[in-house]
Amino acid sequence: MPDDLSRLKHQIGQIEALKKAENWGPEFQLWKSTTEKTVQHLFGVEGLKLFRQQATTTFSYLEKSFNDRQYLKELENRKKILEGLLSNLAVDLPLAVENQKADSSKDILKEIWKKEDALKENLLPTEEVRSLHESLIRHIESILPSNSLPGLRFKKMRTEQKITWWSTEGGYPIDNPWSKFQPFFDLLAQHEAEQTIKRRIESEGLFVESRAKGEDQHLLIGEKNGTAEKAHIIIDGKTGEIRVEDDQQEPTDLVARIETILTLNNGKKIKTTREVIEESE
Repeated sequence: MPDDLSRLKHQIGQIEALKKAENWGPEFQLWKSTTEKTVQHLFGVEGLKLFRQQATTTFSYLEKSFNDRQYLKELENRKKILEGLLSNLAVDLPLAVENQKADSSKDILKEIWKKEDALKENLLPTEEVRSLHESLIRHIESILPSNSLPGLRFKKMRTEQKITWWSTEGGYPIDNPWSKFQPFFDLLAQHEAEQTIKRRIESEGLFVESRAKGEDQHLLIGEKNGTAEKAHIIIDGKTGEIRVEDDQQEPTDLVARIETILTLNNGKKIKTTREVIEESE
């Protein structure tokens, strides 16, 4: 699609030069043929039909100036149609690209989870395992904010933990490959949890700031009305413990309760708060 967009913009830019060329001459015919192919590829049959409807249907065998005016009028009409189609595409394209990225990301994760058992039992060739791992890394790079706690951890892991892929003579990893996947899935889980918290809180007229300090994540929660009071929650980066420091405001005025959900290997979810631990629905 990017090539077609560039080609369409180029075709629109050529219209001024066509105004000085022979009326409906060879240059125009070549331009029209290329433009029609591009329009059909980008906008389908309906877009092509709209473009073709701008063709001149009335000519004069005696008055050249009449044909000149008709030719220039056709070029202007075709230009307006192309610019209008391009403008509509500029509105729709970001959403389409975003949806395409989301679908691609889902496909990457789906493929890895589908092969989870094979990865854990070391049944896949090294090259296939490496390709899956590189796809996971690219996916994480595309979604993690660099200043979030998971983003900072990801950067540190990539810097300090160099991943090597040694193979047996048969072409399988020497070490169990799942150990190279699990830490990155843990980061994804942290990111998804953080995004969920933000969405829930912001929908209630509140804001949340997430800050990293050492291994801990600090959440500051306050109202959007500009008041200075904020609740300060700390999530321990090593133990997962959720706490409020003794000298800090309790978040109970703003948040009914704080809870975490643990997903076990068998898929069962365990919901915990500072008061209870229970199986989640």
